This record gives sequence, structure tokens and C-alpha cells, in this order.
Amino acid sequence: MAMKHRVYLIPGFFGFTQLGDKEEERIAYFQHVPGLLEQRIKARNLDAQVIPVGSAPTSGLEARARSVLQEMAKTETEDGAVLHLIGHSTGGLDARCIVSPRMAAEAPAFVKRVRTVVTISTPHHGTPMATVFNQGDVGKALLRYLWLFTYLALHRKAMPLRTAVLQAVYRLTRLGDSMGVPPNLFTEVARLMATLSENERVSLNQYFEQIGEHQELIRDLTPAGVEDFNRSTPDREGVRYGSVVTGAPPPSLLRRLSLRLLLPPDSFIYGIFASLYALSAPLSPTLKVPERTAAENQLLTEALGKKFEAWSDGIVPSRSQLWGQLFYGVTADHMDVMGHFDQPEQYISWLKSGSNFHEPDFFALWERVLDFTMG
Repeated sequence: MAMKHRVYLIPGFFGFTQLGDKEEERIAYFQHVPGLLEQRIKARNLDAQVIPVGSAPTSGLEARARSVLQEMAKTETEDGAVLHLIGHSTGGLDARCIVSPRMAAEAPAFVKRVRTVVTISTPHHGTPMATVFNQGDVGKALLRYLWLFTYLALHRKAMPLRTAVLQAVYRLTRLGDSMGVPPNLFTEVARLMATLSENERVSLNQYFEQIGEHQELIRDLTPAGVEDFNRSTPDREGVRYGSVVTGAPPPSLLRRLSLRLLLPPDSFIYGIFASLYALSAPLSPTLKVPERTAAENQLLTEALGKKFEAWSDGIVPSRSQLWGQLFYGVTADHMDVMGHFDQPEQYISWLKSGSNFHEPDFFALWERVLDFTMG
């Protein structure tokens, strides 16, 4: 009898799996990933399910891990399937927490069947960006508008309103501690909300409220916060841990010119990316990472270039993303690898980053993930 597998996809910071009523307008966090994995699993003649699960958006890491366990329990059966966790961004820390010895007392019995944990673009040693967002009311406001930007960037129906709102969000990111909210921002949000269905308005409002109310995750993702997490969250014996590292070229005026990103809305989106990249501070002295092996350095150099130490994917410094076996590295921004890259109409890009990540790169990355999990 063939062995059964169940693959759980755990989302990152904002914790959603999908939003929207109509299939053609729906926002999926793992865009095109479940379908691709199911197709490639079938080609390997394996018996496996692929299930995206949500989490508590910006609650602390332990609360998020518990919410993921609750979601997993809804689909778990006593079929003895081997389980695999694939976490993107903060979802990778959730996955590590779920299988860790310190969660063993409260974790359901099925967690013992987890055999692999794959982390993609995960801040295993924190991101300096979290330190910025952790600084009082300014950070909270910026965080909520980062969610708004994410929603607008991925929602097809929002296209006519995007330029004005993105410009407002970009201005917010540039104002820093002296932030003043552009008066037209709320006007544009109201106009956006008017075009959405009742369910979509409820979903958007829920996320705004949750992100405003729960900020524990920001503290947990600072370099100091993740250092504490790592001390209390050892790997579990019998589980294989593997990581995928991403990084995009540092923004520059020359790159903007070469990419022809001079007109809105692309120029605004690239400006937001440049601001986020600066906040991620890849070379920050607060980022303490273990010494890498020669093989890891070689893989990162081949994937990102000799200056990979100074690279980020726009959210997480590349050198913060290693945990367990580093089995793949790729030039990509933070959401490219989830199927949100610049290749319309099938794919919807989250950022204009100049990563040049396209469908062949997407296919190759997830093939390597399957090699690791099913190998």
C-alpha cells in the first residue's frame, strides 16, 4: 500500500489563505502553489494532499502556532499520513514552533507524524524592519497600511483606484516618525470599499481591526525577539528541516531606469519596495546570524551573487533565512515565490522589485521543495 502524504502550507505575516468572493478576483496567499504541487505530486505517482491553512494574522508566534494547529485539526484523519509543513516568511517560524518539544504537551497527536519542515524567506534570526514597526503608534499605522498595500496590489478589482492609494501609502513610508496621514488616503480607501462586496468589506475590516489590536508578532520578529524564540524552540529529533533563501537586488536609480519604472503606478510600487528594502537593513549589526559553511556560502553566491550579505527580499535579510539544510536559493522578492510575480495576466505581482523572477523560476523552486519533502 502506497504511503500517504499531507502537505500543509502555512502563510506568513498577515496569515490569510484567501480573500474575495469571485474566483476570478480572489486573492490567494499561495497563488498557484497548491495547484502546481498537486500536479507535480501526481506526476511522481505519489498519494498526497496539499492544504493551505490560516493563522492569527499579527498575534504572537505561540498564538499563531496554536491557531495553525486548530486549522490542521479540521482536515486531519487517522489515516497515518506522513505530514509535511511548508511555511513562508513568519509561517516558517510557526512550523518550527508547532513541532518543537516545548509545544509537545499541547500539540495534538498527529503532530508526531510530521517528517519535514520547509521554511521559505523566513526570518530565522529576525528582521530589523520589525524593530521599526515595533516603535509605538507610527509602527502600528505603517503596518496597517502595509496590509492595505498588499490587499490593493493583489486585488484585480482595485486596479482603477490603485495609483492614488499607492501614492498615499508611499508618502506614509517616507514620512517616518514625523508621519502625517495624507488626507486623500481615507477618501481613496472609502472609494475602494464601496466597490467591494459585503463579505469583502467585512474581511478587510476584520484584518484592519486585528492588525490594529494585536501587535505581539512585531516584537517577536525583531532580532532580539527571534533570538529568544530560537533559544526556547529547539528542533525536534526525527524531523528534517530545510530552507529556501530569497533575495532581490538592492534598489537604485539606475535599476529603476533600466526597468523603465518611471511612470505611476509602477514608480510608486518600486518606491515602496525601495523603502521596505531600506527598513529591512540587511547589514544591521543587530542581526546576529551563525557562521555559515563553505557549501552554504557557495550556494548563496551562485544564487544571489558575491554581495549576498547586503541583500534582502524586501522584507527579510537574505542572511537571516537559513535554518537546517539550505537546499535552494533564488533571486526573488518576498512574495515572488508564492506566485505573486510580474508576469500578467495569470500572475499578479506584489512588488516591482527588479528580481526578474518568472514562471520557470517558480516551477524550479517548487520542484526542489518537493525533492526535499518527498525525497
